[in-house]
Amino acid sequence: MASSSSSSSSLCLSEASQKFKDKTITQEEYYQHILAHCTGYLHDEDDDSELSQPSSLQDTDPFAYAVQCFMKRKDFIKNNTPLEEAFKALDQQDVQAIKGAAAKLDGKQHAQKFLYQILALRALQLRKARVLKYCLDMGGFPYEAYFEDEADRVREEKDPLTFKVLEESQFSKLYPRKEEENEQGEDDDSSLGAEERDRRERDRAAAAFDEGGEFPVDW
Repeated sequence: MASSSSSSSSLCLSEASQKFKDKTITQEEYYQHILAHCTGYLHDEDDDSELSQPSSLQDTDPFAYAVQCFMKRKDFIKNNTPLEEAFKALDQQDVQAIKGAAAKLDGKQHAQKFLYQILALRALQLRKARVLKYCLDMGGFPYEAYFEDEADRVREEKDPLTFKVLEESQFSKLYPRKEEENEQGEDDDSSLGAEERDRRERDRAAAAFDEGGEFPVDW
């Protein structure tokens, strides 16, 4: 696996996630540890077989889980510095800085799509509406279940700007809010078997891919 000076001193995904929750590392350090894995770096205690197993991160830290899923693709980013620059710009919602960071990524389109995917998720988690809108407008990435779940947690009275961005996006057309669906008695997957739920998820993912954005989605 690829390695670098920053990678060699990085925490594994689960450890970085826990330390950030425990507030023993800063948010910037958390990003550095998580994003270091985008270069394909695996720790000594990790191996490829572990990446093929279900991960508790899916429930506890969807952002770290998204990076873990990216690692499984083995289509790594040689230099993750632009990723770090983009996430430094997230708090101030500096879209121009994010654009500049994306332009520096090697592998361009596939790396940029991944950046917009994980940046959209983090912007949604932090309710950074301006960055979320930019990422959704760029498009070209799939909307995973954890993104949909977080979107369903957004309330108009508490986060009106983020709510507005979601409601006006193509995402909301593909994924109507679950609470609305259930009130109407439609599209409730809770009573379905696992196989049928998986099929519906694949159909939703295909719809998300087909809609596109500035970037076409790369299967």
